[in-house]
Amino acid sequence: MNQLTVLLLIATILVAQACTESDMEITVLEKTKTDKIPSGSGIVKSGDVYHIIGDDSPFLFSLNSDFQIISKTPLVDSLHSAGGRIPKSEKPDFEALEMIGQNEMVAFGSGSKSPQRDIFIRALLKDSLLIEKYQITDFYNKLRKLPILHDAELNIEAAAFHNKRIYLFNRKKNLVLQFEYTRLLNYLRGEASFPQPEITAFSLPKINGIEAGFSGAASLKGEAKIIFTASVEDTDNAYNDGEILGSFIGMIDISDNKISESFDYCKIPNEGEHLKVESISVEKEISPGRTEVVLITDDDKGNSVLLKGRLRW
Repeated sequence: MNQLTVLLLIATILVAQACTESDMEITVLEKTKTDKIPSGSGIVKSGDVYHIIGDDSPFLFSLNSDFQIISKTPLVDSLHSAGGRIPKSEKPDFEALEMIGQNEMVAFGSGSKSPQRDIFIRALLKDSLLIEKYQITDFYNKLRKLPILHDAELNIEAAAFHNKRIYLFNRKKNLVLQFEYTRLLNYLRGEASFPQPEITAFSLPKINGIEAGFSGAASLKGEAKIIFTASVEDTDNAYNDGEILGSFIGMIDISDNKISESFDYCKIPNEGEHLKVESISVEKEISPGRTEVVLITDDDKGNSVLLKGRLRW
């Protein structure tokens, strides 16, 4: 990497530190626990169908409006899976799932272990799912070499799409990497050069002195905003799980394709065990400042919990 490239990269990095625990509030309306979807990590909604990935599952699960499984589509070979779960050392660690328009869906492995987790899935929603799979070690290696990650780990946990751009959320170091989606896709397919990302670094709220890490994201259609989730675990690396301490939900303004330097947030309420919220999908945009969402959580024991909630800000 030459000096000019380094200077250009530094010029595109912003730091978002002004955060406020504002009047934002989320109310949990329904809670559904399932042991049929292991380690839920990503959720999107297309029409009346929910699609879910698990970080150690070889399948893409499709569910109806009652959260009943209607189909399972293999994403990777599952010869070594036991009980529907791939061993930690081999799992693709699918964490980020997002809709691109109405008929395209993408999933990213976290990249926290190479090459096992350097995977990109593109699914075309036609009469049946058409799955494309790409090994993206070259892409992730370029991200790992970015100066802002020199003392941190790559760990892609969420993705959001808005206005032809895709936003990838890295967990601890908490970064948002913005790409023009078509250029990124062409690069991942070997048809274009590496597109330099615009990067924004975030300082997220803490629990017991431990900073939260990005875990999920979804964009609004009626407003230029991204809703994100962030969870707190007592662990010092991207590979090992730790004690679950709780989760937050927040909102970032992305007007004019610019990521705001401030954000609002609130803690996600829970009864009993602390929640490790992994992903979020917008259920219904009710009015400006009010929307219904669906969250998926992972208890690190192979179970998933789906939460319907109402978000107000």
